Amino acid sequence: MATNRRNFTPDDKRRLRKKLREICSDFWVERGYKETSISELCKKANIATGSFYNLYSSKEELFFETLEEMQRFVNGNFIKDIKENPSKEGFVNAIENLYLEYESKPFLYDSKTVDFQSFYKKLPLEKRIQLEEKNSDFFRQAIKYANLKLKCPEYIAFSVFSILLSTVSSKDMLAKSCDFKSAFQFMVQNLVEDIFV
Repeated sequence: MATNRRNFTPDDKRRLRKKLREICSDFWVERGYKETSISELCKKANIATGSFYNLYSSKEELFFETLEEMQRFVNGNFIKDIKENPSKEGFVNAIENLYLEYESKPFLYDSKTVDFQSFYKKLPLEKRIQLEEKNSDFFRQAIKYANLKLKCPEYIAFSVFSILLSTVSSKDMLAKSCDFKSAFQFMVQNLVEDIFV
């Protein structure tokens, strides 16, 4: 039975928002942003559609919050990996683990898809800027924690790793004609040597 109550306690709101973010993440992976409706999210969360608007102003606000939460989780794991082994080798391992996270949650990296662009275009400009700035800050933090220094300009290093990680979207096709995992590991190890002192 759907929860119709509109006067949620702060604890109710936290619990329901968390539940909606989890459902949103699953739906985003399974069917994408465009194919996920508020009514489906509410049905799965067992709340009335009107109650949704007590928690979020729009579907985009929920998706943005879900994306931010997932990025914090994935980035936190990446930094943790680097802190455990602050070195080039640690950076390589962290990149390989990050790749596995991206593989399981395509919406975290594949921002060029029609589906992601539909979501992105509906975000206010300040939210778009916020997403881009967080990615740059995260990369700077990772380099700092790894105790590494760049041999090349920061924007080049950031671009190289972004391109490398974006290969996850072609993995299935590439794996048919090559040993994708070995090739990816080879590229990461060699790029880290070329990018860092």
